[in-house]
Amino acid sequence: MTEGIFRQPARSVLTDLDEFYFGYLPWLHSRQLNDDRSRITVVMSDPAEDDLTDTITCELSAADVKNAVTTAMQSGSYLCCLSDIVSDQLGAGCAQDLDIILQTACYGRIVFA
Repeated sequence: MTEGIFRQPARSVLTDLDEFYFGYLPWLHSRQLNDDRSRITVVMSDPAEDDLTDTITCELSAADVKNAVTTAMQSGSYLCCLSDIVSDQLGAGCAQDLDIILQTACYGRIVFA
């Protein structure tokens, strides 16, 4: 696929997010696509709490994820695989970049470094 995340179909963006390996992110507890695959629900640690087991739920659309990429780029977050994400698709990026994008989408900023 050579369309880039900004032209990547919504379902494909959410599928990339759902299928990406998140085993190393202690703040991410679960993710689940809804039945029509138009949104993904992410359960993650609540940054307002000291205990990573206290959670909040974030529901994201593909537009939310794409906006988070733009926000991360504009805020100067280092996305080492940005060129692959922009030229290919979200799933072409690395786990570190996906972590930054997901935190930006759900928290509006990087909370867990």
